[in-house]
Amino acid sequence: MIAHTPTIFASVALVATIMAFCLILVGQFNLRDGLLTSGCGLLAHALAYVCYTLYGQAPLWLTYGVANTLLAVALAFYSIGIFRIRVLPVPWLHILSLPALMLLSMALLIDTREPRMLAASAVLVMQCLLIIHWARQHALPGGRAHLLLIIGASISLLGLLVRVAAILSGTASEMQYDVSNLKQTISVSLGTVTVMMLSLGLVLLSKERSESTLQRMALRDALTGILNRRAILEQFSGELERARRAHATLAIAMIDIDHFKQINDLYGHLAGDEVLCHCVSHLQQRLRESDTIGRYGGEEFFLLLPDTGTTGAMTALDDLRQSLTESPAQFGDLSIGLSFSAGIWCGVPGPEDSIASLIAQADAALYAAKAGGRNTLRLAQTAQKTPGVVPHGELGTLG
Repeated sequence: MIAHTPTIFASVALVATIMAFCLILVGQFNLRDGLLTSGCGLLAHALAYVCYTLYGQAPLWLTYGVANTLLAVALAFYSIGIFRIRVLPVPWLHILSLPALMLLSMALLIDTREPRMLAASAVLVMQCLLIIHWARQHALPGGRAHLLLIIGASISLLGLLVRVAAILSGTASEMQYDVSNLKQTISVSLGTVTVMMLSLGLVLLSKERSESTLQRMALRDALTGILNRRAILEQFSGELERARRAHATLAIAMIDIDHFKQINDLYGHLAGDEVLCHCVSHLQQRLRESDTIGRYGGEEFFLLLPDTGTTGAMTALDDLRQSLTESPAQFGDLSIGLSFSAGIWCGVPGPEDSIASLIAQADAALYAAKAGGRNTLRLAQTAQKTPGVVPHGELGTLG
């Protein structure tokens, strides 16, 4: 079916204008979600197609030169939107150089036909390829919005390639904006799909970013950035089941910063916050990639050490303890000395072992360490003898 080309242009312009109005209206209240940028892109897209509808009735510099420059600007806005939504530095030079190249090409080649058509198509092809590349490169883990961006840019690329093929085959006159034929109908109609796919993709990318941020906030401690109590216990649950199935050793440790209340009383709560962040940073730098630390509450931290026997756990915790005592926290001109006490449970989890029971054992060992003078480690009693684990009834101490 052959459609009237100017009518298709007008339809695309109408769709783009409506979507631009919606995104600009919503996006102005939050400049960091990228929707305002996407809306500006849709507005430029709509203006470009308005200019196309006037082809043959208005000057060529307006209906072709300005129109294609506006389309290049629209694709540039879509590219900027990807980076804004993902809160990444915008590669301004790469993005803005292509609309500038389009403007220059149109100014120099406006009085030709095939050269200006090829130049305009080449710039737009490069922009579509960049959108596809950036959408894939900056996709959110587990997200699907980038697929819409890739599909939308690919559809636009297909329409441009139809136009390029016609120009190279010597039938450029069939692709003028006031001509209606099957090739033109296919090429221009794809523009409608492109507008819808790119705008919807950017909106969903913004939604995915917001959901990811909220999920991170729900699982991370606001002060230190490590897993909060809920998240570390969920991870502990998974590791406990894995160790139980594989009959593997598992070590956990409850860590408490010594005399933290005194630090708050002497230096203030801001100093206390700095001490907590310093401790977390110090410990994280010295843990294995497989180990996980979470904030259990206040100045208490929970450490998860998969596939770790008693000797390894005690050695690792004692190294952490000694290194922290040698690395005081800095708060302004103050140097605040630190130490911690820890209670450790280690063994092969049995059917009777639960999250609550193992934490209770590690917590009891922690209180024994604090009662024994602090800046020390205590190994909890274990219900069974396992390789590298202290036999039942024996209490291990380091400090």
